Amino acid sequence: MRAYSLSGPGRLALETVPDPVCGPDEVILRTEAVSICSTDVSYFRGHLFPDSWPIVPGHEYVGQAVQVGAALRGAVSEGDRVCYWGQTDFGGMADYRAIRPLFADRGAVQETTWYTHRHFHDSHQAAAVIVPPELPGHLATVIEPLTSVLRALLLNPPKPGDDCVLLGCGPSGLLALQVLLQYFGVRSVTVFDLDDARLARAEAAGATTVLNLSRQVPEVEALVAEYEDQCADFVFDALPHVDAQEGPDARELAMGMLRPGGDYVVYGAAGLPQPISSWMILAKGLRLRATPFDVRAFSMTRSAHVARIALHLVLHGVVDAGSVVTSRLAFEDEAGVRDAFENYGAAGGMKASITTSALPGSPSGRETPREATDDVRQASGSLL
Repeated sequence: MRAYSLSGPGRLALETVPDPVCGPDEVILRTEAVSICSTDVSYFRGHLFPDSWPIVPGHEYVGQAVQVGAALRGAVSEGDRVCYWGQTDFGGMADYRAIRPLFADRGAVQETTWYTHRHFHDSHQAAAVIVPPELPGHLATVIEPLTSVLRALLLNPPKPGDDCVLLGCGPSGLLALQVLLQYFGVRSVTVFDLDDARLARAEAAGATTVLNLSRQVPEVEALVAEYEDQCADFVFDALPHVDAQEGPDARELAMGMLRPGGDYVVYGAAGLPQPISSWMILAKGLRLRATPFDVRAFSMTRSAHVARIALHLVLHGVVDAGSVVTSRLAFEDEAGVRDAFENYGAAGGMKASITTSALPGSPSGRETPREATDDVRQASGSLL
């Protein structure tokens, strides 16, 4: 089958790789669409590192089941469209992929875990949902990042009527903005970013105030001085990797706006160290919060319930999935895909969704019994 192979930072090419083989607790999916995520770009830019190269990027995914392992009969059927969260950052940008799905309400195999040596326990399985035919593939891929946003906010929620600050209005930030306003009923959301086009998207989605930190730091400092640290109750940090030389410290400015004892929720993940103001935390008694990747604290089974909520929010229009997919590419367009990685986020762009052409009904090979060990361990340990 064809797959995009990332052999190191900046080295992406469309290559031929072996077809996946279906284990008894697995399903083989024929790729329908996969969107490029900031996590994929972090590997491409050298801000995240796998255990070994090469990798096949891609996890914001929808595909059609073409082979179903014996242990999953009754939980998923051939022809079902499946989205998933977790199990691995990798494998989606290919003609086919194998996952071990867990569904919230369909029964299935028992969840099993392993230690990643990245300081958390991961699950061999993925939180999965069956996608109805009326949801287009490029929009179905948004279920994965929306599940990530919901995991962070459902476990660390703001209160109705809270004043909030959102750091970064990339795709996850724009989804978080909609969830905060439409689902949690906060009073206001002030958004920080460096891109006017993205700030305009945030304003169109209901942001109360938008501030470009490349030129409006004095306005933030004036707010803090005027209200004496009484500007906000809640901060959602959706920033990716940030270099210290890139401008003002957005995180410290946001902490300056928080009331004493306010909540600071960390969402974005980067493999490189990030600065954060320990003085602000101590002086104001701020509460740093996050939803763990560690499945001992938040199981993949629970994440399957969150994925189901994400699907419902998209289907019922509470969250506009189309607002975060700003371009679409053909899988065969190798130059276009590479350009989408190199220029991710440029000119206010959000996600590029890659759509495959028609493929044969199933990859070669028959269902093969296999233990859930080394093959998954090499690809798992996600920082979504």
